[in-house]
Amino acid sequence: MSYLPILGVTSSLGGPYPTSVNAAKLIHDVLFSHESCLSTLPLCWKYLAPKTSGSIDSRLTELNLNISYHTKRWTHLNQKFLIVGGDHSCALGVWAGVLSALAPDQKLGLIWLDAHMDAHTFASSPSGHVHGMPIAALLGQADSRLAKIYPGQQFLAPDNLVLIGVRSYEAQEAALLRRLQVPIHYCPLANDFIDTLMKTITILDKHCDKIALSLDLDVIDPHEAPGVATPVPTGIKAQELLDGLALIYQHPKFCGIEISEYYPPADRNDKTLLLIDKIIQCVFSDNKPYKFLGSTNSGINAISVPK
Repeated sequence: MSYLPILGVTSSLGGPYPTSVNAAKLIHDVLFSHESCLSTLPLCWKYLAPKTSGSIDSRLTELNLNISYHTKRWTHLNQKFLIVGGDHSCALGVWAGVLSALAPDQKLGLIWLDAHMDAHTFASSPSGHVHGMPIAALLGQADSRLAKIYPGQQFLAPDNLVLIGVRSYEAQEAALLRRLQVPIHYCPLANDFIDTLMKTITILDKHCDKIALSLDLDVIDPHEAPGVATPVPTGIKAQELLDGLALIYQHPKFCGIEISEYYPPADRNDKTLLLIDKIIQCVFSDNKPYKFLGSTNSGINAISVPK
């Protein structure tokens, strides 16, 4: 890979907190603030922001259409990419773009790392926030309002989507995914993350042409990643996540990763921000030196917040 295209989405329109818009800028700064393992890989960084006027729905619609333009282009070029942003609603555009770039006989395998199911619609969501809805749209199960925000016409096959780390959800979205028979690895049952991830990739590799990752940072134990908008107790350990992600870069079908839900005001001494830096380097660097250092107890009191 000659360069790494990075799209920083400076939006929190789909989530509960406006300060998530700072997430992409902070991630940019930490990536460029020191000599890193990515120093030999040119980084092509671009910011994308929503309009400042209009309804939230209309602004999210245009934003995700613009996001999908970039991921569609990179997929056509067979270029691995990185998306960083505020809330998880940007997944609507990220993966709609990849899906639209594939030929009719090609399939995307998407690994969704998240404490939540993100399979609500406006009709079922207790919060009304779009960051809890992208999976429903990607599976072609959106209600009419959500369907207008989703920028694509292609959808994921249920067996090509795998959720890992789930531990907070509502009955309606669980019923939807159960009806569609979407594979789900719940936490703490998914306590061997590396083994679960490798088995998932092996299965997707058999019938998918591209494999990608959508990483919501709240999948990680909040003691190790406190800077998230909707923390949930327990979760995948940071070192296990790093060790697992370090293995995926060389897979020939890997096309990109999206990292979302960094919430700076909840961070502790940049603990989550520095972990994001390690995650990006583990995925995209040919050198994999990282061991996660520091205490596993930040003192945060994590609560489950509906999305």
